[in-house]
Amino acid sequence: MTTGFLVSPDLSHRTVSFELEHAAQFLGGVTDGRVSVAFQDDGSTFAALFNPEAKAHGAEPNPVASLGRGHAATGNSAFLSDPTAAVSGPVIFVGAEGQDIGLDEIERIKDGIRAVRNYREDNEEDYRFWRAAVLNLGQFPID
Repeated sequence: MTTGFLVSPDLSHRTVSFELEHAAQFLGGVTDGRVSVAFQDDGSTFAALFNPEAKAHGAEPNPVASLGRGHAATGNSAFLSDPTAAVSGPVIFVGAEGQDIGLDEIERIKDGIRAVRNYREDNEEDYRFWRAAVLNLGQFPID
């Protein structure tokens, strides 16, 4: 069993224990999506397991996973700047190599959740535009 941290687009979250091959029960289908995420500038990363088909099926964007993905990819903690790289649907955070996630790592993810809540409150219009862009991109697949 692997211990992960499940975060939904609405920012609800909980610790889950699961077999990697059964992650689909939490993610609503296919689980071959995996991206590297970071929430601090210390070089530590996690893996975010997600359903890569969720966006195409109209799932809500996951701002916490999207924030972490952007930070890991660019080293820039600018919030939600690229709707094309957004992750949609629920996400399970695990260790970088798929191992259990620890309490320290969960606290970093919770810091990301707090950052998203504050951003949504302080920049409501920007958040709405980002969310709409992500949803629209999911509806119109670009090849």
